[in-house]
Amino acid sequence: MKTSAIITCVVETHGRASLPLLIVLFLHLLCSCSVKEQEQSLTVLSWNVWHAGHSEAYGQKACDNVIGILKKSEADVILMVETYGAAPMVADSLGYHYHLISSNLCIYSRYPIVKEYSFPDQIGTFNFGGVEIDMDGTKVRLFDTWLHYLPDARLVPTDKPEAEILAWDDAGTRDDEIRKILSVLQPMIAESDSIPLIMGGDFNSYSHLDWTEATRNLYNHGGAVVGWTVSKELENARFKDSFREINPDPVQHIGTTWLSDVDSLESRDTQPCVSTHNRQDRIDFIYYKGKNIQATASECYDQNLGETFSFKGEDFFYASDHGFVLTTFKIKR
Repeated sequence: MKTSAIITCVVETHGRASLPLLIVLFLHLLCSCSVKEQEQSLTVLSWNVWHAGHSEAYGQKACDNVIGILKKSEADVILMVETYGAAPMVADSLGYHYHLISSNLCIYSRYPIVKEYSFPDQIGTFNFGGVEIDMDGTKVRLFDTWLHYLPDARLVPTDKPEAEILAWDDAGTRDDEIRKILSVLQPMIAESDSIPLIMGGDFNSYSHLDWTEATRNLYNHGGAVVGWTVSKELENARFKDSFREINPDPVQHIGTTWLSDVDSLESRDTQPCVSTHNRQDRIDFIYYKGKNIQATASECYDQNLGETFSFKGEDFFYASDHGFVLTTFKIKR
């Protein structure tokens, strides 16, 4: 029952309420409103839109539908991968501020962008960069990420022991890239309890939270249980995986954003490109860190390339080979 209703009830029941009781109830109501005012909501979307919605294959409708999905999401911040020329058009359509980190990465924000971050001496802007936004006086730092796509996650040698699978994966550069990213973020990690830190993007790597004993014979995991290096490094740095935090059971909610086996390799020489329907795993994430931020909702959305995508009551043409992640956070002032 609301405090105002309690006051009315007390007065109606007793004819009149004592002044001290009314003061106590009024102060309770005031404090409740004050707590709500001190909390803000921030919705973040992370999406690899595949070459600006792959307009070469699908034309303007691809870009238009990418923008339509972004609008429909009502995301406050968008972490885009494979932007490739789309940044001004997307920003203008949304009416958002934006920071083009590189041809690959771009961040769009409903709120003013007050700082921009890049670390070209440690990690290239094609892979990583970020911004600080001002949410009506509350600062939040957000970073967009792309880790190298080789070795191809669809080709995991699941018949091998875990140590050999990890050696196969770490033969690429993703392990080095995530360690460099965490290294350059150390000053901001240290400040994350006062300025919340969010990192999303296309990590081109699976998660140890998905490749568990419970899922070893599901989702084309081939019996493998794997402590993937990238996700373990982020966990060790005490970042939270927002989707898996809200959806803790990977058996029920794997969180599809990507193709999941060798038979799902697209023919990229075909126009329009062809993909199979074997989409059963997750390589796109939104991680976060800080004592004043908490994920309250998170979902992964996915559709086969070139098919109709029904989203929040509206149909769109789906022009990306990736699904996207949409997470809502509660942030204390």
